[in-house]
Amino acid sequence: MAKFDWRSKGSVSVAKGFLASGIHCGIKKRKMDASLIYSETPCVSAAVFTTNKAKAWPVLYSMKAIKGKTHKAILCNSGNANCFNGAIGQKTVKESVKKLASQLKIKEKEILVCSTGVIGRTFPWPKFQRGIPKLVNQLSRAGDQDAALGILTTDKLTKELSIEFLFNGKKVRLGAIAKGAGMVHPNMATMLCFITTDLSIKKTLLQSALKEAVSKTFNRIAIDNDMSTNDTVFILSNGLAKNKTIQNKGPEYLKFVEILIEFCKEVSLKLVEDGEGVTRVCDVVVEKAATEKGAEIFARQVANSMLVKTMLTGADPNWGRVIGALGATKQNIHWDKLEIYFDKNLIFSLGKGIDKHLSLVRKTLKKKHFQLRIVLNQGNAKVSFLTSDLTSKYVRINSAYTT
Repeated sequence: MAKFDWRSKGSVSVAKGFLASGIHCGIKKRKMDASLIYSETPCVSAAVFTTNKAKAWPVLYSMKAIKGKTHKAILCNSGNANCFNGAIGQKTVKESVKKLASQLKIKEKEILVCSTGVIGRTFPWPKFQRGIPKLVNQLSRAGDQDAALGILTTDKLTKELSIEFLFNGKKVRLGAIAKGAGMVHPNMATMLCFITTDLSIKKTLLQSALKEAVSKTFNRIAIDNDMSTNDTVFILSNGLAKNKTIQNKGPEYLKFVEILIEFCKEVSLKLVEDGEGVTRVCDVVVEKAATEKGAEIFARQVANSMLVKTMLTGADPNWGRVIGALGATKQNIHWDKLEIYFDKNLIFSLGKGIDKHLSLVRKTLKKKHFQLRIVLNQGNAKVSFLTSDLTSKYVRINSAYTT
């Protein structure tokens, strides 16, 4: 496990050379609704986008823009997804990039864009246009919390994180802000995450590292069973830490991947904890599977089961719902070898339930965060998958056409 210092304050402007800002420009009635992240020096960049075939205008734009050699800025709004809203939506992206490039005195191709909010609404371009100069004027090292606020929708809390670690004798920093409280399935979805670092690394390797980290973190969380049109993860790396540039998939690259995975796991936990209507978070751990792929299939099925989720809501130790979810995968299981635990309490073994721990399990299921361990005893593979309960509050939040 990589060693690094978790920081209690600061996020995307902790790494050298990064500034941030967040403002209210009028897309929402009162809350902040626009954010900007800017690097004073060019960055190599990488991204992972929604796999939904229905994609918002900013996603379509940034999927092309990310192919550029370097980038310096990420522009984001909340309160409007800028998606399936006609030609004005596409024009908004182009005009926003043009306006920001002029204000920052950089090239348009150095800008990446994101939006989040309600689908189908006309984008209030004049309001956003007037806000862009304000975003630029307010850029600062202390602006990261405002930037974190500016990307929220139904989130109750900001998601901010930063770490510092030694890399070949040089201090390197990672920072992130994120949003996402619903529609998190099966590969990210309605989430945004912007990561910054002063590490020096080759662009192709940064993309490879981000893809692996996302596959083992943001793609292993479940709040509901829907997928969004806007979800995006960006990472910008400006190299100001002055470490020897990572040029190949050797030990330095593997160390960075390990760190990035741990970092993204922490961000993932923040996303699930603040999920729409969430009161409990469950870490579904499938152990001793024949293969990692098989373990993920089992973990994903259990984590996304509506019956398992409602079981968590009611703090009901109904292991039959876990069994049902496992069987639905149609993967081979030796039921007589299967063991199921809630935290350290064994509740199923040798093909039948164990009642003596039920009172302890009920107490476990009332905690805010606990573990469901599924031990297959078929091999050595292990996978973790974060899920949550499904409450009536989630239904209330999503039954109305609001942000």
